[in-house]
Amino acid sequence: MNINLFYKIIFITSAYLFGAFPTAYVIHRIKKGDDIRKYGSGNVGGTNITRTLGAGYGILTIVVDVIKGFTPVLVLYFIYPQIYPQDKALILLSIVSVAVILGHDFPAYIKFKGGKGVAASLGVVIGVSMLPFMDNPIWLKILPFVIILGTWAVVFAVFRIVSLASLSAAITAPIAFYFTGHTWPIVIAAFLWCALTFITHRENIKRLVKKEEKKLKR
Repeated sequence: MNINLFYKIIFITSAYLFGAFPTAYVIHRIKKGDDIRKYGSGNVGGTNITRTLGAGYGILTIVVDVIKGFTPVLVLYFIYPQIYPQDKALILLSIVSVAVILGHDFPAYIKFKGGKGVAASLGVVIGVSMLPFMDNPIWLKILPFVIILGTWAVVFAVFRIVSLASLSAAITAPIAFYFTGHTWPIVIAAFLWCALTFITHRENIKRLVKKEEKKLKR
């Protein structure tokens, strides 16, 4: 096997396995001794653990999942571009970003039933926005992050529905990265992040259409 291909496979696989760490599952198992998927929505994520254990554990879960999202992207940046050209590094970084979210959504550790990828996706967005070799000025680098997070915050503030806010933010991701001049590998990756969010929220979408989706209490 070509050594470069071997390293790429290692990077992508490691990103998936890192993303697959089931934060909410582990916290709930430590705290209550059983499976969070038996409670609430059955989702392995921050919103469900907020319902079962409270806001403090929900925030902890979200923070860890965000860190889980941006860490592989930044680690790869510091390793890969030192050896290979920038354009190839960006392609691999884009693939790695998708692998992290796939790991979170479909973790091998708990039979591929994971979270919905929102916090991990936000972490990926932060990681991509922080890439130092991008030619864009700093304000333009972070603008997609501001737009995406701002969209989530506004929709949630108005409707108090986490899934609707998450889906709205997901839609803005590829648009925001495209119109702020990011490269095509990043834009395509953003479309895939968006697609994964819609896949993991398919039951939520059905409930939204029927106007049966629950609001998060204040």
